[in-house]
Amino acid sequence: MDRNRPPGHLSSRLCTGARAVALLLMLAFCGAGAAEEIRIGGTGAALGTMQLLADKFTRNNPGITVATVGNLGSAGAIKAVASGAIELAVTSRPLTESEGRLGVSQLEYARTPFVFAVSAKSAVSAITRRELSDIYSGKTANWPDGSTIRVVLRPASDVDTVMVKDLSPAIAQALSAAEKRPGVKFAVTDQDAAGDLERIPGAIGPSSLALMLSERRALRALKLDGVEPTPANAAAKTYPLFKQLFFVTGEKPTASAGRFVDFVRSAAGRKILADNGHWIP
Repeated sequence: MDRNRPPGHLSSRLCTGARAVALLLMLAFCGAGAAEEIRIGGTGAALGTMQLLADKFTRNNPGITVATVGNLGSAGAIKAVASGAIELAVTSRPLTESEGRLGVSQLEYARTPFVFAVSAKSAVSAITRRELSDIYSGKTANWPDGSTIRVVLRPASDVDTVMVKDLSPAIAQALSAAEKRPGVKFAVTDQDAAGDLERIPGAIGPSSLALMLSERRALRALKLDGVEPTPANAAAKTYPLFKQLFFVTGEKPTASAGRFVDFVRSAAGRKILADNGHWIP
C-alpha cells in the first residue's frame, strides 16, 4: 500500500440500472467505500517509530492508511494539527502557553534517552561532561586516535540545544561559543543531524535512542559520565537525559486518530516502543 497516496474518493450513486451488469458494477462501487487517512507529523525523534507503529496498525486496520509527514518539527506540527492539516502531531516538549490556547490536547505516550552519538565506525564509546565542555569550547580538537573532532550542532532555539546547555554552566558557555565559530556544522532536523553524524568523519552531536534504533542508524550512543544511555537507566534517573514524547490532537480528533493512539497504548504498541528505545512513564 502506498502510504503517501491520498485516499481515493468513490462517488456514491443510486444503484437503479435495469441491466444486470450495470447493477453488479454499481453494487461494487457502492460497497467499496473510501479509505480513511491519518497524517502524522512532528519531531524527527518520533517519526521512525511512528512508521513502525503505522505498519502494524494498518495491517490490523486495512481501511485506514497512515502517512508520516517530515520536516515539521514540534512547533510546526502543533500548528498543523490545530488547523486540521494533519490529524496527529508528535512532539518532544510540552505545549507552550500560547499553543495551549489553540484548542489542542496533549498526551505523553513515552520517553526515550537523549544521547550524544558518534558513527558506529568510531572507536569512541564514552564521554564526560568535562570532555564535552572541552570539545565544544575547542580546547580539545582531536579524538584519542588523533583524528579531528567535528561537532554537529542544532539551531540555538532547538530543544536539543537547550537540553545540552542544561547539562552544566560550563557546557552552556562552551556551546554558545561553538555556535559562533566559523565553519561549524548546523543540522536543522533530527534526521539531518543523524545523517551528518553517520557521514562526517569524527563527528559528535546530539540524537535520541528512539531515532537511532527505529531508523536503524549506523550510530553509537555514548556513555555519559560512565552511564549507559538505556531506557532503564534513564527511567531510574542514573542516566540524566531523556526526551518526553507527546501526541497532540486537534479540537475535534477523528475516530481513526483515536484508534491509532489507543493502539500505541496497547500491549502490541508498547512492545514496539520498548523494542525501539522507549519506556512508558
